[in-house]
Amino acid sequence: MKPLVRILALTAAGSLGGCGYLMGEDGFFRDRGSDYQLAEVQPRMSIPAGLEARPTGDLLPVPGEIRQGDGSKFVMPRPQPLLVSADSSEFSLQEDGASVWLLAQRTPVDSWPLVRRFASEYQLPVVREDVRLGELQTDWINFSASSDNPLARRIQPLLGERRRNNELQRFHIRIEPGVQRGTSEIFVRQMQSSTAVEQPWPERSANPALERAMLAELESYLNQSGDVDAASLVARQQGAASSRATLQQDGAGNPVLRIDSDFNRAWAAVGDALQRSDILVTDLNRSSGVYYVDLDASADKAKQPGRIARLFRRSASKDDASDSRLQVRLTAVGNRVDVSVERSIDQAADPQQARTLLQRIETALN
Repeated sequence: MKPLVRILALTAAGSLGGCGYLMGEDGFFRDRGSDYQLAEVQPRMSIPAGLEARPTGDLLPVPGEIRQGDGSKFVMPRPQPLLVSADSSEFSLQEDGASVWLLAQRTPVDSWPLVRRFASEYQLPVVREDVRLGELQTDWINFSASSDNPLARRIQPLLGERRRNNELQRFHIRIEPGVQRGTSEIFVRQMQSSTAVEQPWPERSANPALERAMLAELESYLNQSGDVDAASLVARQQGAASSRATLQQDGAGNPVLRIDSDFNRAWAAVGDALQRSDILVTDLNRSSGVYYVDLDASADKAKQPGRIARLFRRSASKDDASDSRLQVRLTAVGNRVDVSVERSIDQAADPQQARTLLQRIETALN
């Protein structure tokens, strides 16, 4: 045992000496944290005679007065919701696949007189109009023979061979209420024929390029003529500013929000309504038409607590957490979309809780 003790003592002594050699005051890895106290003020450099000297100043001047900063906490205000499109235009061209329409930041009652004025100033022969339905139909037009028509400069280059054949064109303009209250959507359908005979309107325009050209010209005209006094008193009395999102009940008595729109626009509108209602969306599945929301969490305050806060915060039980997590499901039914609330795909949500959530979405949409 004694040789072993001696070896350990020698090893410890050598280690202490080695640490002093490496880390001591005169060691190779000494502490240089206090070397600044030994710094000396050296005289300024002198410029030799005959050389031009530029005045130099201190790189880091010390300010003469140091003010105490404000210790209050700054709270970032929430941005106001945008009520118009990104380019701040009242009328903007929208596109979704093969569908093209004009989105107006006005009600159908206010948009109708402007569209009617457009038809008058562009010399479109109107043969049928219905203020209540927001529909306007033109007669057959031969743009090749109507050189004085303002639309000729935009339409004729798109006709091609049909221009030489003197093919006739007619248009059907329809104004519908938008998904959000106070907006409207303007659609144009185009038909062409070699003879001026009555024909049923097709499901889609025969020439999509002419449909887009008409909408583009209509957008340019409406954005330039932003007169509000065009909405006449007769149009206000006859038009109905109805909302396209209504809260109803299905056959089983469960609350359901019905939106008279296609799935793509309804999906975007519901997502925007959830955001403006300050409802946290934890996940989404567009192919299944489901938004996963958490009613207890706020979209603005969805931040993880700090490490210290998690130590003293009482964690919620799994049952309490699952009660606030719901699924907002969108289902396309014909020409409308039904919005329902579920707890899971095979479990319905509490009717009162579902109705409250759907009312918040309806309020944001309208």
